Amino acid sequence: MNDKKQKIILSLVAIVTLALVAIGATYAFFASQNTGKQDVNINAESGTTDVLAFAITDVGNDGINITANMDNFSSGAGNEEDSATGTATLIANNATNNAKDSYYVYLNIAKNELRYTNFKNAEGDILEGKEEDGKIVAPDETHTTKVPELILTVTQPGEEKEELQHIDGLEYKTDVDGNGLNGFDITEATGLIAIAKNYEITATGTEPTVKATQEWKIKITLINLDSSQNNNTGKEFSGQLILQKEVIPTSLADVCNSNEKVGECVKELYEKSYYNLSHIIYHNNDALAESPIPNATLNANDNSYRYSGSSEEVKNYVCLDGTETQSGACTSDADLYRIIGFFPNDTDEYEMKLIKYDYATKEELGDNETAPGGAYYGNYADSKPNYKGNNAANIAAYYWNYTDSGSYNNMWQYSNLNKKNLNEYYLNTYLAKVGGLSEHITEHEWTTGGMPWSDTYKARQAYNEELGTGKLQVGAPNCYNDDYNEGARACTENDLSYKNAKIGLMYVSDYGYAAYPEAWNTKMESEGYSQDDITKNNWLYMGLYEWTVSRNALYGTSAWGVYNTGDMNRSGVIGRLAARPSFYLDSSTKIKSGDGSKTNPFRLSWD
Repeated sequence: MNDKKQKIILSLVAIVTLALVAIGATYAFFASQNTGKQDVNINAESGTTDVLAFAITDVGNDGINITANMDNFSSGAGNEEDSATGTATLIANNATNNAKDSYYVYLNIAKNELRYTNFKNAEGDILEGKEEDGKIVAPDETHTTKVPELILTVTQPGEEKEELQHIDGLEYKTDVDGNGLNGFDITEATGLIAIAKNYEITATGTEPTVKATQEWKIKITLINLDSSQNNNTGKEFSGQLILQKEVIPTSLADVCNSNEKVGECVKELYEKSYYNLSHIIYHNNDALAESPIPNATLNANDNSYRYSGSSEEVKNYVCLDGTETQSGACTSDADLYRIIGFFPNDTDEYEMKLIKYDYATKEELGDNETAPGGAYYGNYADSKPNYKGNNAANIAAYYWNYTDSGSYNNMWQYSNLNKKNLNEYYLNTYLAKVGGLSEHITEHEWTTGGMPWSDTYKARQAYNEELGTGKLQVGAPNCYNDDYNEGARACTENDLSYKNAKIGLMYVSDYGYAAYPEAWNTKMESEGYSQDDITKNNWLYMGLYEWTVSRNALYGTSAWGVYNTGDMNRSGVIGRLAARPSFYLDSSTKIKSGDGSKTNPFRLSWD
């Protein structure tokens, strides 16, 4: 890999500023390399090769632009809209007069400042939301359904001019304004939306020049509601319709086929200089030396590829439900996992690290009857106002380490959550239902030296203490035997790592780096990672108290956990927190299907 390529990242910098990258660079490159520029003369006769060309027309030739002002929201003003039309033309070669090809259709939303400002109840009555801590929330307990304010309508090719009714990741709405307006809710959408993938076009006939033309029309509508929309006044939307032959990668599914080992695919994509693979960042100092990513120098520098960003934007869902389903939603949220990232093993091949999407239940980790001697406490009893999942009633709480004898300490090798619940019951019972999965879960050394108590820890400091230069604090006088009452002793290497285990929990640094890079220079405790702009841009944040695998290196009875606010903090190991199992899949793992979204998660396969 040359130095120039070392400075390119697998990140969604191109979607964060896609008007400059995807349209200005990727689009121009693909268009000129594959089909000619968009102003190509589509009326010219073809020669011995087929010609596929595209043209975009919109009012003003400056894309789609809407500004919400008081006039838009006045009574009787109607809706505000803007549109664009894209044309694909295929000209068959004059030797056979037959041609077949395919192309992609995208909407790039370069800017969208609008937010949901209104909410309705079951009867359909609409009320304006109220502002709390800088967010617009439901006005009361009955008006909780968000009301769409920005709608995308797509008319697809064909004589019938039918409206498209399915786009991955978007919800199709009917009669959203009471006047027959249908379309996709994009009120808060940003970035690249794939409208059509590999859309086929065919030109065939007997005339000297045979060509086929397909027309796409997109319309963006700002809805004028009967309720106040003051919170959107002055907000702007801008976007552009893109037609081109080549895919613009936004997910691993776009570029990693079912015959490729996914870890190798990610590495190869980086070497091919892909700028815009969704929200994956290559943690390498040389690669990020001149990167526009904020806080790039604070990366882990472990040659990993990690997902970073908001839960809505990061497409890293994996379904492990043990069925032969090829696509679509997972059988249950209980079988959903998310990819923390791809990590090099001892042979420099890449393993996929997963974490359970939602918190574990007693059916998954076992209780005191199904996993005797384990760490099960009971139902998770703390309040759940920040919880992001859909299974609040069934979440279980576990001790980090507790035994019936009353002895406990923060040494992971003595933890019954580790030994009994994770590496016995969960591994041998719950995961065993997915045939062949366990043999592809690799054994790992889980380094558990942890971190001392400090209110200044950031993602990089946490990584150094857990897995980096300071991971094994051999000689530190704060390790214990199985019986905590025997007192502290000097730590050995065996105290600070748990070898050859398949299942663990996330590291503190995993949580730190899952946040968008803007947060990497923020301390993770004392209201650092609980800031609203960080919690909403950290896909690992699920809203409850949960354990990590890391001990508190200064005290013998506490370990690190994520608090329900989003901060990291220490908790006594006999505290009762939720848990999400984490494990690594071997380098032979492949993506069989799916796009990584929650509604169409990746399905995996192995040789």
